[in-house]
Amino acid sequence: MKIKLIVLALFCLIQLNVSAQTWLKLSCGTEFSVALRSDSTLWAWGANMNGQLGIGSLTTAVSPVQIGTEHKWKDIVAGAIHCLAIKSDGTLWAWGLNGNGQLGNGNNVNSSSPVQIGIATNWAKIYAGQAHSFAIKTDGSLWAWGHNYYGQLGDSSNIEKNFPVQIGSETNWKDISGGGFHTLAIKTNGSLWAWGYNGEGELGDSTTTNDSIPKQIGTDTNWSTVAAGTMYSLGLKADGSIWAWGFNGNGQLGIGGNTKLSKSTMEIQPVMIGEAYDWKSIAAASSFAFAIKNDSSLWGWGFNYYGQLGNGTSIQVDYPVKSGTENNWKSIAASVGFYYNSAVYGMHSMGLKYQHNGICVSGANYTGQLGNGSLINMLQFDCSIGMLSVSEITINTVQRMYPNPAKDFITIETSAEEFQLSIINSVGQTVFQQHCTSSQNTIDIQSYPQGMYYYKLVSDKGKVISGKFVKE
Repeated sequence: MKIKLIVLALFCLIQLNVSAQTWLKLSCGTEFSVALRSDSTLWAWGANMNGQLGIGSLTTAVSPVQIGTEHKWKDIVAGAIHCLAIKSDGTLWAWGLNGNGQLGNGNNVNSSSPVQIGIATNWAKIYAGQAHSFAIKTDGSLWAWGHNYYGQLGDSSNIEKNFPVQIGSETNWKDISGGGFHTLAIKTNGSLWAWGYNGEGELGDSTTTNDSIPKQIGTDTNWSTVAAGTMYSLGLKADGSIWAWGFNGNGQLGIGGNTKLSKSTMEIQPVMIGEAYDWKSIAAASSFAFAIKNDSSLWGWGFNYYGQLGNGTSIQVDYPVKSGTENNWKSIAASVGFYYNSAVYGMHSMGLKYQHNGICVSGANYTGQLGNGSLINMLQFDCSIGMLSVSEITINTVQRMYPNPAKDFITIETSAEEFQLSIINSVGQTVFQQHCTSSQNTIDIQSYPQGMYYYKLVSDKGKVISGKFVKE
């Protein structure tokens, strides 16, 4: 009898672990997103014209789609229009745009499915910039490939590589971050290094001269992590302070609250953001940035036209502003920028919260990069995306929504009897939200201003259905 009870207990534990699947890592490309789940599967959604979703086609996805069927993935990162991933066996894979050799598989041909890079099985960490890629092996050596016009690979040349080349001979690399055309790095001794394009001071060496080999920035040895934006840089020190340098035309340096500075559009050496020493993580996007404090609160600054800062507005800010009121943020990811014809693209954000198994998204959504089943931009974080288990969602459909156009009321009929219903206006603000327990629901819209509105239903299994209607 005791043996049977033990077996039953083990079975219940296994079942509990299966049902407790969660998201481990998120990464934002320019107009697409990728994610790693705790069951070692990969998922992607958004733009896909260059195969950057890795799903074997060029079809855009507005909700999470699994990449293949394997449960062997260990890490994932998105560049502007390509992705890198590592499997549990230590092999390295890539897919998406490959015009500059950023896939590292020896050619310049795009791939819509994961392709292996070489045959090595000792890859440990991966990083991606706009069109250049990096990886660190288990021995601490640094390897690079892809776009190199400005020397951003660090191999003392300006020639792009379509296969990994080792950068120097040292084996003490700890952390890397690829920006638009420059690269930041930290060694195991806590020293800061940079190379590549420096026209806006993004290397932080007090000059605007490009450099094609790693160059130490200052003499401090207490740097813990770095984050490179399109033309600017962020660094987090072990004492909990954040530092920024480079282009500041959109407030992306976050130094607007520092009265000791002139608030110029460019800083060519690291300057501290504010006076706080309680920051624990940073994320640099195209022209905006985020940081999480020790109390798990989320703060953002910089360009915010699409609401990518998630603070409920579309107002640009040049100093850290808290996103929402909750202090339960685990991690944050922001879109890698794509710089083209003097314009920067990539304006969405994703994050994970503690005690929550969904993905929080905000910002631009014109290619479905938020994964909420619609093309609606969001000014504040929507945390209903990808509620697990994604692979176990039931098929629920909106059978009818009427009248459309509507003046006083709308009625939504669905085969789902329990779901979360939201109505969102044309600028991404949620104007109505309700937990519904009936297959037919009538909503009073008499007070709504005239215009286009969107409705979104999220079932208890995470299935997202959306549509739109006009208020007369």
